[in-house]
Amino acid sequence: MRHWADMVVAEPDNCPRPAPLVNDGLRPVPDELRGSVLLLGNFDGLHLGHRALLTEAAALARKAGRPLAILQFDPHPRRHFRREQGFLISGLSVQRRLLVEAGIDLIYAPRFDALFAAQPADIFVTEHLVGRLGISAVVTGADFRFGQHRGGDVLLLQTMGQAGGFATHVVGECRDQRGEGLRISSSRIRSAIAAGRLDEAQRWLGRPFETAIDNRSGIWRFDPMQILPPDGIFMVEARGAAGQRLGRRTLLVRDGRPEVRLPVGTRSILWHAAACAVGDRI
Repeated sequence: MRHWADMVVAEPDNCPRPAPLVNDGLRPVPDELRGSVLLLGNFDGLHLGHRALLTEAAALARKAGRPLAILQFDPHPRRHFRREQGFLISGLSVQRRLLVEAGIDLIYAPRFDALFAAQPADIFVTEHLVGRLGISAVVTGADFRFGQHRGGDVLLLQTMGQAGGFATHVVGECRDQRGEGLRISSSRIRSAIAAGRLDEAQRWLGRPFETAIDNRSGIWRFDPMQILPPDGIFMVEARGAAGQRLGRRTLLVRDGRPEVRLPVGTRSILWHAAACAVGDRI
């Protein structure tokens, strides 16, 4: 298994990687994927902080010969609780491709609804982590909270892991190596994108900001769950379904809608610095 720890941020190569199994929690997890090293968190955007967790988990999985798994709630808890749109750094298709590139073997994606949200933290651990996944280890950040009223934390994982047969590994926060050493977080990246500071977003993501785009109706459209920079003119690079380069184009965003002619087969775009200042008349 090729994990993120073995990789650098690079162009997609021509070697296809097997897609991870996506399990919705309603079907049994195959025996060969039980006993995984599980990443716990939201992981929107797979930024540098997330990559630190991935590196740790991949090393543990590789050393123990275990599958590498990740928890991905569907929909995002923020969508469930706040009914929000327009906040995801990476939409589903881009996120899933990034997980393929990271070498994830299993995506555990239970439906996040009112019933799921009402589960006490200890029940979540017992039923999902131990019962359905049979994990061998969990890797998470120090501030991760889960369960009803966010009642679960790292201490609960450590305590229940002793009885449930899994280890808990905690990875410290990741900070920007420039300037004030700000903590890298999805919230900070969202703020940078919303303000049009794509250079900052790129630095904290460890790669250019990328969004899915489609024209199934004959008109190019963004995912309504996707966060976008303000209206402006941008240089973008079209990518295919496997992340392959298809060419650069100039993109006009007006009222949150794209105006652009993209190559056939485009599934996502990488955003570069604005070609005209955000807020200029367009």
